[in-house]
Amino acid sequence: MTAAIVLVILFLPLAFIYGRYRARRLKQRHATLRGRLSALLPLPAFLAVCAAMAVIHETGDPGALLTGNGVIDAVLGLARAIGQLELILFMIAGPFLLGAVVAALLLALDARGLVTLAAPAQAEPEPADTASKDPSP
Repeated sequence: MTAAIVLVILFLPLAFIYGRYRARRLKQRHATLRGRLSALLPLPAFLAVCAAMAVIHETGDPGALLTGNGVIDAVLGLARAIGQLELILFMIAGPFLLGAVVAALLLALDARGLVTLAAPAQAEPEPADTASKDPSP
């Protein structure tokens, strides 16, 4: 439990930066909260389920995820393998999943009017400096 709290504290700054970035981009691209959340949540939800399946497989009974159907077992095995890879790369997956939660929270607060998400800053084009060029006769 303490390790989870420490990891959340370590990942939270990066997750907040990523979540705020995603929320701003989604607000700009989608008009409704439903559209924003439907664009944000499918991949993080899939990865969270895969990680949970990997943890269940490693800590519990290995046969708990077997159904007897070859196709379903293959899909569950593939999801478990994705979850194990995600657990190996937890330094990337942790901020990604927490960032999705932060983005969803910011989008919900923005929809209620409690927080205002500014549009992402656009890079200004550099002005053409014609005065510094030496015209040759």
